[in-house]
Amino acid sequence: MGVARLSKVTIISPRSEYSDVVKALAKFEDFHPIEAAASNFDPAIQELTVKAVRLFAQSDQAVKDLDLKLMPGQIDIVFRGEKVERKEVEAATWRGLMDSAEQSMDGVFEEVKRQKTQLQKAVKDEADAHTLIDALQALSKFSANIGGMSGLHRLKAVLTVVEAARLEELRSSLPEAILRTQQISKESVLILAAVRKEDEGKLDKTLKVLELKPLLIPGEFSQNPSEAFKEVTARLETARVEKSKAEEGMSEIRKKDGSELLAVRELSEAAREMLDEARVSGGMKRLATISGYIPARREEAAREAFGRWICHSEPVKGHQEGEKVPTLVVNRPGLSLFQPITNEQGIPGGVEVDPTPIVSLVFPIFFGMMFGDVGHGLLLTIFMLFVRQRSNGNMRQWANIFLVSGISATVFGVVFGEFFEFSLYNFVPIPASVEIIRRTAGAVDTFNFLPTPFAGVNLVLVASFLIGIVHLTTALSLSIYQGLKEGDRMELLLEKVPVLTMYLSGVGYGLAFIGVGFSFDVFKSTVPNQLLGIPNNVLGGVSLAILLPSMLVLFAGKSVAVATGKLKGSVLGALSEGGLEVFERISQFMSNTISYVRLAVMLLVHAALLLIINLMQPWNNPAYIVPWVILNLLILAFEAFIVYVQDLRLHLYEFFTKFYGGTGVPFRKILPTKLRIKIKWT
Repeated sequence: MGVARLSKVTIISPRSEYSDVVKALAKFEDFHPIEAAASNFDPAIQELTVKAVRLFAQSDQAVKDLDLKLMPGQIDIVFRGEKVERKEVEAATWRGLMDSAEQSMDGVFEEVKRQKTQLQKAVKDEADAHTLIDALQALSKFSANIGGMSGLHRLKAVLTVVEAARLEELRSSLPEAILRTQQISKESVLILAAVRKEDEGKLDKTLKVLELKPLLIPGEFSQNPSEAFKEVTARLETARVEKSKAEEGMSEIRKKDGSELLAVRELSEAAREMLDEARVSGGMKRLATISGYIPARREEAAREAFGRWICHSEPVKGHQEGEKVPTLVVNRPGLSLFQPITNEQGIPGGVEVDPTPIVSLVFPIFFGMMFGDVGHGLLLTIFMLFVRQRSNGNMRQWANIFLVSGISATVFGVVFGEFFEFSLYNFVPIPASVEIIRRTAGAVDTFNFLPTPFAGVNLVLVASFLIGIVHLTTALSLSIYQGLKEGDRMELLLEKVPVLTMYLSGVGYGLAFIGVGFSFDVFKSTVPNQLLGIPNNVLGGVSLAILLPSMLVLFAGKSVAVATGKLKGSVLGALSEGGLEVFERISQFMSNTISYVRLAVMLLVHAALLLIINLMQPWNNPAYIVPWVILNLLILAFEAFIVYVQDLRLHLYEFFTKFYGGTGVPFRKILPTKLRIKIKWT
């Protein structure tokens, strides 16, 4: 459970048998290759790699041309029930596998390319026809051959359409020009402008300034605007027909071969990734070598899989300098459910403890406490069961997380006695253990603030602080545990242990300070502390006796170690760093502990929103039933997301920062796991 032990394996084989080694590695799967300098590529594997790269490029381009989705969208998966079909592919060798994949796509790539070319041509023809039609629309009834204008020797003539309101502006700009006009609509005028050849530049500049475009009809069409308009209209219809045929052809390929094409793309991608690494096979001429990491528990299986060749294995003891040893996280099914939460911070590296088992317990508790309502918890649970049934892969894992969180919210809803913010006791004879809402017949429901700290909202607030203290103490204790594994005694004694004792004693003194009415005269009060039952003077005295030495060690411990030669550095520098460390820890511990009050605040916000919408009293006015349902669903979606973010924040910023860096390199199988294909080696 947690971080698995690894072994380093080196396989040596005759180069003529290296293809069989690569196949055996694909069957074995749990092999993380060590990156090596590309000093020598195995010729046979290099050839297969090139083949895989080419096949991937062809299939990827075909997928893009057909506009196929690599994965269905989440909406399609959840509400339309789309699923990814997984195909089992049998193969005896890598070459046979690649040949089979190519044969399955025989003619498909070319047909996709042909249909794509036809579609692009039809789209271009349609766009060109639209452009010409827009230009000729106003002249569709003008019948005259304008082709002869280009043959003039002493004159430059231009035919254009101008707004009637701007006609005088054109006249004043070209006083020396010959202008002939014809009204073609209320707003537009067709104008023929002719100037001498030496004034051609002025004519072009004027047209550009007035944003007028000369009317030019391509030579392939009649130079009579009326006739050209008819020809272009016919061309547009032809382009639309061709476009429709090409789209139908693409659609037919998409339906018939889309799934197979996506599977081949995924297969070639997996082959490309694995073969690209496996082709690096050492610098020896007759022998091929490959090294990597495997789970230690599979050493015996590795010996059986690679028994034909030399297979040397040795346990990995710590992280070797210069080597990036991967981390393989192995948790039981129930605990691995919350691995994505840990992965938000990163994979455990070095001697880091995998916090997933703790997260799997605490995360749903935090969520349930902030979202405690039987009605909303059941709705979230039911919806996530639906999502889980329809999804797979990463989406299914997140559905499982929210499913457990929904169950937790339901349990806490029973504890608080809340059902859509009505009293659960009205529906099920189960009394609330902690009543956060005070309900009075004939009056508006309010929050249950009571004088004692062990009832109602007060209890939830106190519980939030206590949970935060336990959570932070756990994190600091794990930091000490990791320090013991690292073997750095100075860091352990001068920082990690004093930090924990400083926090716990600070909490003790704070409780005594609160117990005597927020007074510093804690040593005069013999009244038992309400929370711990210990006299406040004893609690405060013991806490202060531990707090001050802890702060002193944190402040001056490293400077003393530097002065005695046990650490390198400057005494003054270590002393100043110690002072900053004490100040930073005090402010950090206070803010971290107070941050956990969000557990209570989010619960109260959730309850307040439901109290507000329940003022509609839909049970008395049926017209409010639909708005009440819609608002409940909106609150469910909005609050579930906000609570998830707050829960994640408490783990990432309050918990993980005390001991967990997530600096590890994830263990990856040499043959990537894919969703659409499963290779069965024969």
